[in-house]
Amino acid sequence: MQHSSIRALLLPLAAAFLLCACSKNFLTKNPPDQLSSANFWKTQADADQALTAIYAHLIQGYNYTSSTNTGQGWGAGTPYWETLTDNAYSGAFGTIATGDIEATTGTIQSDAYNTSYSAIQDCNVFLANVGKIPLDGPTMNRYIGEVRFIRGYYYFLLEQLYGDVVLSFRPLGKDSASYQLPRTPKAIVIDSIFSDFNFATANLPNTAYSGHAVRGTVLGYLTKLYLTLQRWQDAATTAQTIMTEGKFSLYTGGYRGLFLKPGQNSNPEIIFSGRYQIPNAYSPADYLYTYSSSFQPVSYLVNDYECTDGLPITASPLYKPATPYNNRDPRLLATILTPGVLYKGGIPFVAAQIGASAGFLNKKGVDSTRATVIGTQSDQDWVYLRYADVLLMYAEAQNEVSGPVSGVYSAVNAVRARPGVNMPALPAALSQDSMRTRIRHERRIELALEGQRYFDLKRWRLDRVIIPTIKDPSGAFRTFPLRDTLWPVPQSEMDLSKTYNNPAFTQTPGY
Repeated sequence: MQHSSIRALLLPLAAAFLLCACSKNFLTKNPPDQLSSANFWKTQADADQALTAIYAHLIQGYNYTSSTNTGQGWGAGTPYWETLTDNAYSGAFGTIATGDIEATTGTIQSDAYNTSYSAIQDCNVFLANVGKIPLDGPTMNRYIGEVRFIRGYYYFLLEQLYGDVVLSFRPLGKDSASYQLPRTPKAIVIDSIFSDFNFATANLPNTAYSGHAVRGTVLGYLTKLYLTLQRWQDAATTAQTIMTEGKFSLYTGGYRGLFLKPGQNSNPEIIFSGRYQIPNAYSPADYLYTYSSSFQPVSYLVNDYECTDGLPITASPLYKPATPYNNRDPRLLATILTPGVLYKGGIPFVAAQIGASAGFLNKKGVDSTRATVIGTQSDQDWVYLRYADVLLMYAEAQNEVSGPVSGVYSAVNAVRARPGVNMPALPAALSQDSMRTRIRHERRIELALEGQRYFDLKRWRLDRVIIPTIKDPSGAFRTFPLRDTLWPVPQSEMDLSKTYNNPAFTQTPGY
């Protein structure tokens, strides 16, 4: 099983104090390798520090020192999930993107497994020990609710990628029982996610988001879970609850400002994020997406942005091949760095000069005024969930329930009409099928390069349809064997199961 992913309590606490101003003093008095339950889990401050360590998993790759430890797939590296779709290209996840994934592939194939279980282990350590701290009932339940939400969040990721996975609600150690756990059926894992999310929903504050998960955060991920299960009415009702409770709204300060400071401060649209705090925990975003061509948006995405009249480039009289980026949906130039646009503190972008064979770089969440080098201390947070996503999830679910009723139009058009975007409303009298297509298009454009596309294609069962049509800048077509709908667990986990004679832990079928 995943014993290789387990970290002892001392490691997350060390991570926590990297994010705390008091870290040096604490670590001097309490070296990480000497931390134990005997001198910890005494005060609310201990709970806060351990909770900080759990949230730190959301920004894996912070304080990077080279291009190999920037946390591709996590925090500011989340856009790399898009390279598994028709939105972007990268050699970093190339083996997976081309359908050649194996148990020994590594990169995100093993990182998604190991990082998730590392976070889950930390959650279970917290839940096993927080009861030792004298806290009043509501405060205790708030702490437990936050941690149970995060545990459910990572199990949600695991079951989407691997299907049946090891399920544990206690800290795992070196006892024989920890090495003998089987892969639990996906349906039971999902039940546990519901249990964690439901507890969190009932015990977290119903307030705006300020860095800690709140009720709306959990309801947003419950909506996502319902969508993956095609429980349309439940998804619509849950999203509608967020909308009617009124704690979140679309940001009016400009689309691009959502992803940069200071626009992210007290932003009413952000529902969940990975938060960076310079200089103790800085983001790799500006370096990662401008200093190299490791991540490249592709023309399939660029060409899908409509013109400002709401028509595709194949039909709009506003589209001119000589000036292809003029008169386009404003989200295009807010998301994608196109040729000639200034970046790196004022240098015109020339794709060939940086080896960007696809012709584009990422601009979303990138401060182009910075001349980037390795170690650029970027401060923008990574937004995992925002209100526009909730509106589009509501529209998708409600359309499946009742067709394109007025509420569906209102939700999609609100996103299109946000200040700074101002795209035309959808045409009237769309059929249910046509509205479904429009909503899927809107999700692609609104959430482009935010790490959503891979999971959308997966739940729509379009991964197997679209991915084989992709021709990479290298000239090679991608493939998508049906077995790739679920990934293999890392080979190191299989090796451990054999070492400890655990026949109940088996590889994903097809690998």
